[in-house]
Parts: sequence; C-alpha cells; structure tokens
Amino acid sequence: MTIDSTSLLFVLPLFYLSFMCGYLALLCFTLGLLPGLFIQGHYEILLICLISFILLEFCQLFQSMKAKYVPYLLTLIGGIYYAYIQIDLLSTLLLTILTYLNTMIFIYLAPLFMHGDAQLLTHERLKALSVLIFICMMSLLPYSSFITLILMRIFILVMINHDALDDVMPGLFYCAMLMLLIDMGYKDDILSMILPLFFFYMVKYKGKIGIAALYLLSHLILPFFLDFNYAYHGVMIVSSALLFIILPMKHTSSLLSSSYQEMTLKQQLSKQVDSFCQLFDEMTSLFSKASPHNHSLEYIGYIYEDLCSDCISNQTCFHKKYGPNRLVKLMNKGLQSHFNEQDKDFIDNYCLDPRKYYETIESYQEGYRKVKRIQQEYTSMKKDLYHQFSLLNNVFHQFSSQLSVGHIEEGHIIDHMEGYHFQIAHLKKYYESQSVYYIEIGLYEINKDEIINEFVPILETYLNETLDIHSLKTPMNQLGYTYLVLKHQSRYYIQYGINQFAKDVSACGDSYTIFTMNENQYFALSDGMGQGQKASDDSTLSLNVVKQLITNGISLDNTIQSVNALLKIKNRNDMFTTLDMIEVNLVTGKATLIKYGACPTYILRDNEIIEIQLEGLPIGIVSPIDTKIEHYKLKENDLIFMISDGFTRHFKQFLKENRYLIEDDHPKDIVRTLCELACEEEHNDDMTMIVLKLCKQ
Repeated sequence: MTIDSTSLLFVLPLFYLSFMCGYLALLCFTLGLLPGLFIQGHYEILLICLISFILLEFCQLFQSMKAKYVPYLLTLIGGIYYAYIQIDLLSTLLLTILTYLNTMIFIYLAPLFMHGDAQLLTHERLKALSVLIFICMMSLLPYSSFITLILMRIFILVMINHDALDDVMPGLFYCAMLMLLIDMGYKDDILSMILPLFFFYMVKYKGKIGIAALYLLSHLILPFFLDFNYAYHGVMIVSSALLFIILPMKHTSSLLSSSYQEMTLKQQLSKQVDSFCQLFDEMTSLFSKASPHNHSLEYIGYIYEDLCSDCISNQTCFHKKYGPNRLVKLMNKGLQSHFNEQDKDFIDNYCLDPRKYYETIESYQEGYRKVKRIQQEYTSMKKDLYHQFSLLNNVFHQFSSQLSVGHIEEGHIIDHMEGYHFQIAHLKKYYESQSVYYIEIGLYEINKDEIINEFVPILETYLNETLDIHSLKTPMNQLGYTYLVLKHQSRYYIQYGINQFAKDVSACGDSYTIFTMNENQYFALSDGMGQGQKASDDSTLSLNVVKQLITNGISLDNTIQSVNALLKIKNRNDMFTTLDMIEVNLVTGKATLIKYGACPTYILRDNEIIEIQLEGLPIGIVSPIDTKIEHYKLKENDLIFMISDGFTRHFKQFLKENRYLIEDDHPKDIVRTLCELACEEEHNDDMTMIVLKLCKQ
C-alpha cells in the first residue's frame, strides 16, 4: 500500500509504536515488514527504519531526547526522504503531515499493547485502534481490493454490534481519505460503505440479525448515488452480512464516558443513604437546639409561697427597685451556694423574720441541688446522644460520598503525581484482599532511578502507605513506555494465643475480640464490673461496639467516647468496664495501645521486659473521658502480653522468673504454660491472658 510510490507514512508510525513497546515488539515489526518489502522491492524503507533505530538508540544512550520529541524526529526523517525521492512540494508537504498524524494517532495505543487490558479501551484509544485496523486491512488492497472491502465491512458491523459506531466513524473517514489518495477509483467503493451507515443513526437495531437486516436494507439507496454493479456490490454486501452473522463474538457493554452514565444500583443505594443522612441531620438538630430548663425560678416561687405570701412586707420586697428587693436575689444565691457575712447582715436588717428565711431556703436547698444534678446529668446525656448521632451521620455521609464518587481515588492520584510533572498514561488500582492492593501505572519519559528515588517516595507520601515495586519494565528506558506495578501488602503477621479462667462457673466476666481493618489488626480485652453473666454481658457489649465502630471507619478517639457515653446512658453510672486494646499496623510494625482501667502491657524483647502502663478510669464513669493512647514501635519476634486484673499482681517478676520456660514457643503454648503456673496461686477474680508475637512475612 503506497501513496506516491511510498509506504513510509504508514511504516514509520508502526515503527514508533513498536519501539515504545520494546525490543520484542520491534522484532515482530521487522518480521512483519520483510515479506512486503521482498515482494514490493522497497528496501529503502527497511534502511530508513534501521537508521531511525540507530539514531534513537544513540539518543537513548546519552539521554539527550525525551519521548515526546520522537514523533517529530521520525517526521523529520520522513520529510527528508520524501524530498530526496523528488516528489513535488505539495505532495512532500502532504506526506509529511500524514506521517506526523499517523504517529500521533498510534501514540494512544502504547498502553493498550503493553498491558493487554480491555479496560484500557477508552473512546480515544478505540478510535486510534480503528485507524490501525483499517490501515492494516488497506495493506491488502494491492493484492485483492474485493477481499479488503469485505473485511472492512465485517469490521464495521462488529463495531456496530458493540455499540461503537461513533468510535469507528472518524477512523473510517480518515482511512477513506487515504484510500482516495492511493487511488481515486475507490470512490464508489467508499461511498457504498459510508452512505448506508447513516441508517444506523436513525433506526433502532438489536442483535446480530437485526443489524444484518438493517445493513442489507440500507444498501437499497446506493443505485441512486453511484454506478451500482449488482453482481460486484451484491456479492460483497451479502457475503459480508453472512460472515458477520456466523462470526462468533461475545457482546460486551458499551464504553461510557465520565460525563454520561445511566442510573445504576449503586446510585439508587446512594439516594437511600442520602435520605438517612437527612433523617440523622434532623434528629441531631433536636439535641443541639434544645436549651436546658432553669429550675431556680420555680424554687424561688416555692420559697415565696411558704415565706412571703402572708408577710405584710411582701409588696415592698418584690416590687421596690432598691433596698429590700435584694432579698429575692439572695434567695437564688442561697439555693445555689452559701451566704457570706454581708448577705446575712442584709437579711437580718431587712427581713421581718430572718430565722424563718434561713430555715425555708435551707429546706429547699437539698431538693434544688438534687434537681440540678439530675439536670446536669440530663444535659450531659443529651450531649452524648448528640455526639452519637453526629458520628452516625458522618458514617452515612462518608458512605454516600464513596458510593457517588466511585473510583475517584485513581483520578486523585493521577492529578497529584502530574502536579510533580510525571507523565502518566495509565493508572489502575485493584485489590487482592482487604489489605493487599496493586497500583498498575504506565509512564512516559522516566527511567528506573527516577522511579525508585522520586516517583515511588512521592506516591508513598501522598498515600501515607508503603509500596513495594512488584514489577518494573522499561522497554526503551526514558524514550519508551515504562510499565510499573506497585504492591501494598502487610510485611508482618501476628501469632497469638488466648487463655481464660472464670471465677464464676456460669460465665467469665472478661471478654476479648480480635478483628482487622485494612492493614491494622486489633486485639481488645475488657473486664466487666464484678463476675458472672452480667459482667460478661457488659464487657462483651463494650467490645462489640468498639469493633463495629472501628470497622466502619470511626477514629479511635471517637470510638472510645461513643462506648463511654453508651455505658453511661445504658445503666446511669451503674455499669463500667475496663478496656485494654492494641492496634498493630501489619505494614510498619507500629503498635497503638489504649488503656482505661486496664493492667499494664508487657513486651518481652530478647532479655528485656518492657512495661507499658497508662493511668485512667474505666469507661462508663465520667463523660467526656480523656483519651489514653501510647504509640510503640515493635520489632520482629517481640512478645506482647495483655492480662486482666485477675492475674498475679507481680506479673513482671512472674514473667521474669518463668521466661526460660517459654523461649521460642508459639503464643498458644506460652499462654497455656503461664496460666497453668498462675492457677497454682490463689486468685479472687476472672483471669485472661493474650500473648502476641510479631512475625515477618
């Protein structure tokens, strides 16, 4: 296939695409080029490709050229060749422009060929791929134009079947122009392909049979526009329709642009969540707007009825602006605090019965203070409920946002990294499990050192997570397309053992839970007040709420405040539990310890025993509660001991004396050994031990 006796305008763009994909692709390109050159005898095309390869390798060796400049270099080489073979100026200019256009079109296909992932088939790449397929089919024109046109028609029907007619039409128009430049005799053949396609924009079609039927009927207009050869065109049209029908294919969903999406189940669910958000907004506002009631005025009224209603001076005390009017103000002060000497002198001088004044206020003082304490507790409870509704409201809002946004995280990463002038052609994030994910990235104009020393550290800082290079391919170093796969995974895992002893045979008042959230693993221990089933229920409730809140994205501080408020509201200060929890990041090995009324945690590292103790009240007593958190960097093979207060009080010494019995044992064996030794001692409470061991993957 040549234009003005040269095929370089097609070969150079294919050479560029192969060069970007690596040496193996270049080898395939060369093997595919040789048969055509031997038949046509245009050996200078092979020579130009060889010169281009040597020149690009030379530039790559000295890192003197960026990838974005390669199309210009190849276009320049093509322009020099067109001028060398003494084509007229207009043709030289046209061929040079077409060489540049073809090269820029094929640029879009590098990620598609490198990754081989159908999800990368965007509208732009599908248009470029259509051009490439049409050009490859056009290469058969010198041998059989009839077969070439049948293949092109079948390809168009396949694209229609995949709802991609809008994507194939630009490539068809472009290649139609190229066919006319090759030979104006293809005019009728081109019109016979293009004109019937307009029917597909006006008539609804469904299924292969429907497409084929409309395709055949649409060709009835052709005799009115061109010299229609019933034998030639009829066989071409019917054979292409039949081959399309018998061609096996799987229908895939059409590509959707980001600006147009149909209503999906996820969007419907998002609407339902939004309605819950509005409900919780209204419920939250009820607690935030209500003002506390002032009971002091009521008690002053009671005092007035008992003390002043029958007094002959009541009008003077209650209505005079100065002097004795102060007696009413002192009633309020007497309810809430105590009288000083000046207050007493004033009462003695102005009140007709000071003794009865003191006795009446004192009789109502205790009742008023009880009501005030109840009012303060009620106000505190409302604040706690307001806090709980606010947390639930935040959870619903976050969930709604995640539903509506979808995979916006990938877009954020691209925007952030492009801000550092990295040229990203493709980025895809996918999860292997809840804590393991991969980021697949395609990059231009970057070398291996820049990826290791610049790109990955910047991305780790942005994500605040560690990333390992799982795969790195640089086919042509900084001139080509770099394929990078980063993996985020846990570097550690936890071995653990648990043992309990219940003082009450019905149930153990100590409860524990183990759960994971993303890259963190949690171990929590709670000791309910007392022993037996009630203590077990209280401690179990606390841990269940902790687990549910954390796994739904609530922070540690808000989780503790929520559980504390729940216990206060549930039993009105008659219920409290301890909380001992450790959060271990399985990527960094960092531990976060939370303690409320809990025993110290001990870390056995080689010959050293480290004691971590945090002073604090159990949860469910006061509100709000001060957050007690300690951060600690664990090391491989560290043993962590979590115990309840039923264990021996001298645990550090106990552990030191029996350390030789547990060296290199599994945590399950360690807890069994130590608990058996501890049971030999006298104890008056439930006993629980959790032993953790940090191990490297």
